[in-house]
Amino acid sequence: MSVTGRLRTMRCELGYLRRADGSCSYSQGKTSVWASCSGPGDIHVARREDDQMHLDISFRQLHGDCQYHYLNNIIQAALETVLDLEMFPRTGLTVTAHLLQADGSIGATALTAIGLAVLDNGIVIRAPFCGVEVCEVDGKLVLDADARTESKATAHWLFVFTRTAEGDAEMIASDSVGPFKMATFVNALSLAREGAKQIFTFYKEMIERKHSVDVLP
Repeated sequence: MSVTGRLRTMRCELGYLRRADGSCSYSQGKTSVWASCSGPGDIHVARREDDQMHLDISFRQLHGDCQYHYLNNIIQAALETVLDLEMFPRTGLTVTAHLLQADGSIGATALTAIGLAVLDNGIVIRAPFCGVEVCEVDGKLVLDADARTESKATAHWLFVFTRTAEGDAEMIASDSVGPFKMATFVNALSLAREGAKQIFTFYKEMIERKHSVDVLP
């Protein structure tokens, strides 16, 4: 099976939203997202949890219902994996992603933007995380497809990866749409993992640029 394994151009500005504890403006190709991460901080008693931090997740798309968007569940799962929620009981963390321009790979772009906003926030995490999307078009696997390519896809995968201490990428969540063979899924996962490594290198460059220190060796 042939593959197209190049990520579109990534651009990021950390600390973009002044009133958020951590934020960024992030784009992949022509898909653009603003993300913010505020907290841990005080939370209304109705949502307060005695044994852990409460997560308030919101992905806001260009139109339609935001409260029940499927990406909210994937973002929640990713954050629950990388955060130690029990470290901050009776507090809340508010994480929001605003889609500004859509041109394919929306879920991956939103997850990566949130991953950068969390790093900008400075809250303790087990590992950085990012999102990567792969689709199958005419028997070919395409990494980080634009909207035109996605519209022709017969199968589509969204992966969430964390960075390991060895510099590898470990999958922590995934979502799929459409029929596919297991062998195709394995190839898609391998392609997405290589994309995640490129994104983590981009993370390192962005954090070093902001703080002028060597991080994530």
